[in-house]
Amino acid sequence: MSVPKIAFICVNFNNYSYTKKLCDSLVRQSGRDSQFSIDCIVVDNSTDEEDSLALSEFSEKHSWIKHLHASENLGYFGGLNYGLKNAALDIYRYVVIGNNDLTYESSFCQELCRANYGRNIYAVCPDVITEDGIHQNPHNLVQIGLLRRFQFDLFFSHYLLAKIILFILRLIRPVKNSLLQPSTGCEIHMGVGACYVLTTEFFKKFKKLDYPHFLYAEEAYLTNQIHTAGGILWFDPDLRVHHAESASLSKIPKRTAYEFGKSSYWGCRHFLLSKKTDLN
Repeated sequence: MSVPKIAFICVNFNNYSYTKKLCDSLVRQSGRDSQFSIDCIVVDNSTDEEDSLALSEFSEKHSWIKHLHASENLGYFGGLNYGLKNAALDIYRYVVIGNNDLTYESSFCQELCRANYGRNIYAVCPDVITEDGIHQNPHNLVQIGLLRRFQFDLFFSHYLLAKIILFILRLIRPVKNSLLQPSTGCEIHMGVGACYVLTTEFFKKFKKLDYPHFLYAEEAYLTNQIHTAGGILWFDPDLRVHHAESASLSKIPKRTAYEFGKSSYWGCRHFLLSKKTDLN
């Protein structure tokens, strides 16, 4: 009897060392090959030829790793879509998409195979933990309100105003706190964009991620895509992932990153407050 297959798709941008750590964590998955099998698709957005060559040489040593070199930097969700396009999606029970600066706990795939998610669950959001111990999920347990959207409006109205807001926040909140985290699995409004598990129910509706920008606000677009189709996002605290955080984004100049974020925010602002489809 064949074991279920799980695909991992990530995007590499001039930081092969992180991708190697991710793949090493997949090698250490308990029950691998006996309880499930793993394929890993790495989409390479790199502009550094040496980094890309190192990734290519590493991938060639492992038949379960597929290295896809993009002809240009496709961005984060753009890169993931390139990976999805080149994956045989119908052979996988789950497709895990995310950053390459992640490492998966050795029980991740076992817990995933044990889970029995409902047919309305299109994406599962793991417990994503940063190096300083911050739990990043649920990104939003419920929809944001008018006040929160107004704060975003101010932040993305002008770069200098955004810098002032960030300066004030660092003064009044010098240490980041973990988000309010349920102790058991539950429906959430939005998961952090670093990692999602896409279910077969997602792929009955979609073949790609609905995202029209280069970077940022990916969470909002995926949430809207899933809710519009009548699905939900589910937080599963038994799936634990460690996140080095911003390994690729730290390479982008701050002003450039702000402009990417500004464009993406104003593109999705109109549906941030829209009512979720009634599933009852």
